[in-house]
Amino acid sequence: MRIRTATDLGAFIRERRTKLGMDQISLAKKAGTSRKWLVEVEQGKPRAEIGLILRTLKSLEISIDVEADSPVETSSQVKLLVERRSQGDYAVRRPDSERASDVLPTQSEAIERARELNPKAKTPDINSVLDSLKKRPLKKQI
Repeated sequence: MRIRTATDLGAFIRERRTKLGMDQISLAKKAGTSRKWLVEVEQGKPRAEIGLILRTLKSLEISIDVEADSPVETSSQVKLLVERRSQGDYAVRRPDSERASDVLPTQSEAIERARELNPKAKTPDINSVLDSLKKRPLKKQI
């Protein structure tokens, strides 16, 4: 089950408690909390103490597996993605054997490209750097 809010967690705790045939008083005693606290959690109390929540889940014989919704990209992967998008290539993936440094411009190259497009700007902003990559992509393609 995917739980994203305190209300989701409270509903899950209530459902599990009733499936096990426990009332709120017996679960509260088993978890070392008060019935009032358990009522608030089952109603979706957003600021419930994590330690008490974990004890309550343990009392209900529940274990937790945490999983990220999306993977975190490394800075080289982000740079490669920016370069690919600037070339209009949205789906191609870089082979593991090829280094991003072989394909991506250095920071100074990207800034130089942006300065060529707008010579009046002292220091180009990120948008002008990205625009420069769109207008004059690297010669070496993946």
